[in-house]
Amino acid sequence: MGKLTIGDIAAQAGVSKATVSRVLNDRAEGVGAETRARVRAILDVTGFQPSAMARGLKTGESRSVGLIVPDVTNPFHPLLVSGAEQALSDAGYSLFLCNTGSDAAKQGDYIRVLIDKRVDGVILDSVGFEAEAQVRLLEREGIPVVLLDCVIGKRAQRHGVFLDNGHGVEEAMAFLFLRPDRKLVFISGPPDVSQSVDRRESVEAFAREWGLDGGRLTTLDGDFTLERGCQVTTEWIRSCSEGRAPPFNAVFAANDMMALGALKALRQVGMSVPGEVEVMGYDDIPFARLLDPPLSTVAQPAREMGAASAELLLRLIAGEKPRRKTVVMKPQLVLRGTTLDPEILNAKS
Repeated sequence: MGKLTIGDIAAQAGVSKATVSRVLNDRAEGVGAETRARVRAILDVTGFQPSAMARGLKTGESRSVGLIVPDVTNPFHPLLVSGAEQALSDAGYSLFLCNTGSDAAKQGDYIRVLIDKRVDGVILDSVGFEAEAQVRLLEREGIPVVLLDCVIGKRAQRHGVFLDNGHGVEEAMAFLFLRPDRKLVFISGPPDVSQSVDRRESVEAFAREWGLDGGRLTTLDGDFTLERGCQVTTEWIRSCSEGRAPPFNAVFAANDMMALGALKALRQVGMSVPGEVEVMGYDDIPFARLLDPPLSTVAQPAREMGAASAELLLRLIAGEKPRRKTVVMKPQLVLRGTTLDPEILNAKS
């Protein structure tokens, strides 16, 4: 026997397909209590499940949402996904998870796929500033979009959930420069990612405010990966040993994965952490607290950010106009074993 259809259920119940559809969609009009009970009994016995796509074509809703992230191998992004998925599930929505691998072209492909699937909305953790055209495509299709942890155009232009990166960087830098002889290496992220740009600009603003010269702060170019964090730190250590670069006693990485790479490089040459070099990350991925020593970092409320993005999108899908287009959350400095105790720093000063 082939797959059951609404027509089959209607024939068994002796009613029209429209009546079965009304029962499936919990519509009270036009269906008596006895008829509704008879149709429900047949649905229960047969285990009939209507096609989600067919129901979407009828109702204009797919009860599904797309979530696009740049890198699911980075432990930070599953935290965002977890928060969003739970909020969507609680509201009866399914989630299509799309991993772009930090490829802007692949991101565009996924957006077209989500349009074809008639999703009710999209949460976008974008890679690349050229995403403006991709977001406009969704908007033209009438699909609500919420930006998550990324800025496209001006922050207030679109609905989104963002992190106050300036606050996070200032907290980290102020702590690190409690030490008067601080010589810091900052490892920045990719130049086409808004979070990375925010953090680098915040570090530069702090340096100007505190009058830090090149001997006290050096910025290296990273890409948010462990491998690149290890590579640039190794190269800097080699340059220092050859007298081509100033020495350093701290590394601040723009994400935890690059901080892990820096720790690996320091360990490979036998430099002690935090005795010789202190290390600070950004994100607070689950691995951070499991290291030996555990990683000091700027903690993002990742699950809360994911949940907030889903809740904002659900309101847009429902046709509401949220009073606030943007939600900005504050990170928190978390001090662990890769940095010296503040009392030790105060004693040194």
